[in-house]
Amino acid sequence: MNRWPLFLATLVAGLLLGWWTIQTPTPVDASAPADQFSAGRAMADVRVLAREPHPTGTPANLAAIAEMERRLAGLGFTTRRVVTPLAEKPAQRLAKWGGNPNAPAISLVAVRAGKDSAAPAVALLAHHDSVWASPGAADDIAGVAAALEVARAIPQATQARDLVLLFTDAEELGLVGARAIFAPGAAADPIAERIGVTINLEARGGGGRAMMFQTGPKNGDLVRRLAAAAPGASASSLAVTLYESLPNDTDFTPVKLRGQAGLNFAFIGDAWGYHSPLMTPDRLDQGALQHLGDSALAITRDLVTAPELPARSENAVFASAPLIGIIAYSPATGWGLLAGIAGLLLLAAFWRRAEWTLGGMLMALGQAVLALIIAGVLMFGLNLLSGSVGAEYYDRLAALPRLEVVAALAALAVLMFLAAAPAGSLWDRWLTWVALCFAGALVAQIVLPGAGPVLAWPALLAAIAAALGARPGATGMAQVAPAALLAIPGLALGAELFHFAFLGIGAPLPYATVPL
Repeated sequence: MNRWPLFLATLVAGLLLGWWTIQTPTPVDASAPADQFSAGRAMADVRVLAREPHPTGTPANLAAIAEMERRLAGLGFTTRRVVTPLAEKPAQRLAKWGGNPNAPAISLVAVRAGKDSAAPAVALLAHHDSVWASPGAADDIAGVAAALEVARAIPQATQARDLVLLFTDAEELGLVGARAIFAPGAAADPIAERIGVTINLEARGGGGRAMMFQTGPKNGDLVRRLAAAAPGASASSLAVTLYESLPNDTDFTPVKLRGQAGLNFAFIGDAWGYHSPLMTPDRLDQGALQHLGDSALAITRDLVTAPELPARSENAVFASAPLIGIIAYSPATGWGLLAGIAGLLLLAAFWRRAEWTLGGMLMALGQAVLALIIAGVLMFGLNLLSGSVGAEYYDRLAALPRLEVVAALAALAVLMFLAAAPAGSLWDRWLTWVALCFAGALVAQIVLPGAGPVLAWPALLAAIAAALGARPGATGMAQVAPAALLAIPGLALGAELFHFAFLGIGAPLPYATVPL
């Protein structure tokens, strides 16, 4: 039987589904119902607040603060300023930009009372300052505008608890405003002690889907609430795991250091727009703003109207699954998944015991290792040829779309090599490669449980397909059809994970995405 047509059809279907999962939603215009998030309405604020660069202390920054105060008053918030003098390093950075090093950071704390102001509040956090050369339509006026639109969409009468909006200053100078509000211990602003959950809205780029990439400690119940309230949100415990090892910070960092609960959202597509003079309101991806706002509105509305906030519980393992939404479970459940994969794999091996040999499986293992080596060498070489090695950071970010296409083509070439590999029987290769994925999932479960979905979920789909194809009496198309069907969501999941991982770490380390 010629399996190539089926293989190619499956490949195309899986990659198309993967492409669909990373698209931003269609922006909703200003005529949308009042209870919906509208990028069209939020863009009115973006256009006013991001007309020009507005670093800390500039006239444009002061004008933006006054405009935010006006908008907050119109939404029923009581607002006060938190004025923070700049320390030596932030002041030096501002002076290097040409600004006034004696200008203080001016953050806004806005509160709209709910039915029980003694209950822990829910806060939306975004910074209003920009770098010196950029209007900052994405970073982070998109977050400010999204927070204002979320607050507008939630009637005050429905609030079971206070809703707090925190618009911080001098984030670009070292998180100055957020550090002042969420300082350790008694040095914090009084509002910090009143907040039960903080939701930070950020951007590193000008488009793409918003990823929930960081949480506070003991996130299990909070992540499950997110999964239930915002099934269209994108989230990954792998991103949470990776971000902890990176030297990056957002305004959420002081929140996390205080040990408080929260979620950190950001979109990171169109990386050319990060801190760029080109990042004007007209160039902001309104679909990205819509996805950020949809995700923030869903979880904020759920929390601020609920009689109780989620309890602190064991950190969850989670990821977004195509057509399903966020799947979250405890790390212990990961062991159950591995047991299921092992059981299915052993069952398939038993049913097809006459069709595989140890020698054939060793050859298949060698092919897989060779494929990974080839992929790694290709990625390393292509990165060198791209000219991004040693290039300035923002140039590497701007090159990401081109590098991602090259990386995807290299991965497809390796996949075609494996599909055409002549050594061993079908079952030598199938069982070996599923077992290899299982081994990777086992290592991840032991070392980094949050990375489990990257390997465990595809391995589970492959093991189910193997067991269905290996069942007694299955021949020809009956053997391979289950793999073809289950490979479609598996490929889509892999493509989505590859895309977000490449955006996150592809500029300095594109070859690190080879295992995906």
